Amino acid sequence: MTVYRPLLPEDYDQGDPYILAPPPEARSQFRYYVYTTGEDPVSGRAFPVYGSDDLVIWQRLDDALIVGVQSSHWAPCVSYLPELELPFVMLYSRAIGVGEEGHVGHTIRRAHASRPEGPFVDSGHVLTGDLDFAIDPDVYRAPDGSLRLAFAMDFVDDEPYGTGIVEAAINDDLTRLTGPPRILARPQHDWHVYEPSRVMPWKTIPGVDWRKHSVRWHTVEAPVGGLVSPEGKRVYLYSGGCFYSFYAVGALVEEETGELRDVTDGEHDFVLGPHPEDEFYAPGHCSWLHLPDGRDYLLFHARFGAPDAKRQMTLAPFRWT
Repeated sequence: MTVYRPLLPEDYDQGDPYILAPPPEARSQFRYYVYTTGEDPVSGRAFPVYGSDDLVIWQRLDDALIVGVQSSHWAPCVSYLPELELPFVMLYSRAIGVGEEGHVGHTIRRAHASRPEGPFVDSGHVLTGDLDFAIDPDVYRAPDGSLRLAFAMDFVDDEPYGTGIVEAAINDDLTRLTGPPRILARPQHDWHVYEPSRVMPWKTIPGVDWRKHSVRWHTVEAPVGGLVSPEGKRVYLYSGGCFYSFYAVGALVEEETGELRDVTDGEHDFVLGPHPEDEFYAPGHCSWLHLPDGRDYLLFHARFGAPDAKRQMTLAPFRWT
């Protein structure tokens, strides 16, 4: 049985961790950096950063992004683009506000910095301005070498209502999408249910009157792209369910036809699943680290000790089956 542990236990939520390993010439303080969701309204900054030289001992650094506006900021993704004057580029989502408005109007935005730990400053580019909700960006190279952006967006024109994941081409400096999003996966299994009776008065759903109705809301989010199996097939990871209840990591695998098949039906084939008997709950929102020696790791958050414990970042070896 695999036993997981927090990398740096603290009384602070470490949700949505993203790991970056800059090349030696671009390192500032550490070999590895992790960026997490979180913000400090006093300092006006968001996204706590952690650094490590060995993936074992971690140090809390400052918050990475100068936000300049009081709002909810989620799920940063950081890329190193050496051809740019400010080569560290962060994509993240921002809502229209905080509190009840913290789930409303998320758009994916761009920020940049000269060093991996920041400070990052928003560059003014909004990548998903035509969507009412977009979160969880992940940037990677497609098999043809082009850049792709995967992210999560809402689907309300037909059932099942909820969040799914998409992929779009993006330009080389990550300032705009160069093609329309194509669907990678929408929810289809019972374990994807976020809330069986959810009321969302800020969202327009055809035929739904929030004064009278609720909806069965599903969530497939936090895509991880760029993986290729030993057989040469595309693989995408995702997180599904409810981040404060049942939450787990599933996988999409390319079929011979080129279509993607969800291999995680809720009965088996979880990439990561909860183990309540070991007080390990709600693992999810992972990012992928591939090392030059061929080793692969997944960084993710989980709750330890209790279902309502604060999320803590955790690292696990990733092996192909």
